[in-house]
Amino acid sequence: MIVKLANVLRETILDAAVAEAALHGIRRLSVVDVARRAGISRPTLYKHFPSKDALVAEAVRREAERLTSSVLDAAAGHDSPERALEAGILAALRLTREHPLLDRLIATEPEALAPLVLSDGGPVMLLVRRTIERMVAEELRAADALVVRRVADLLTRLLLSYALSAPDDPPEVVAAAVAAMVAAGVESRSPSRPRPS
Repeated sequence: MIVKLANVLRETILDAAVAEAALHGIRRLSVVDVARRAGISRPTLYKHFPSKDALVAEAVRREAERLTSSVLDAAAGHDSPERALEAGILAALRLTREHPLLDRLIATEPEALAPLVLSDGGPVMLLVRRTIERMVAEELRAADALVVRRVADLLTRLLLSYALSAPDDPPEVVAAAVAAMVAAGVESRSPSRPRPS
């Protein structure tokens, strides 16, 4: 019961941090304001997050986890691997544009977001890459692990770049084009299948 309450409090603090950062940005984010919004004292907040940086990193990681889960849900249940990939990419493009914290940071503090999102060893990059690897392996049925890894790396970098700087074309157009190119590329790299005689 105590662990469950601690987890609920932790989520409340993260919700408050996301809401405050969406209003004020990361640089002007105040631990005092986060604690006030969460309905707790500052010392209580520090019991869960030892610093503002730790709080921000965990809030960004959690939001990335939520977004990637939504992308996987969008990609599930389609009649073709290309359609599944297109639906996943479209969900990623739309969700990143509609997220209040990302929208605020992209508009006002992209330099604060870039290290959290684009760092090669960072939690967001790793989380997104693992999610895309799973989607590529399942949906495109790529047998070669090296192809899966390379496609996942390419899509991860492309989608995170698009999250920070929206493409010129509408999300639907971008998702269809990227999915078609990736599916064709994976197909061309897959071992040849014997043709019926």
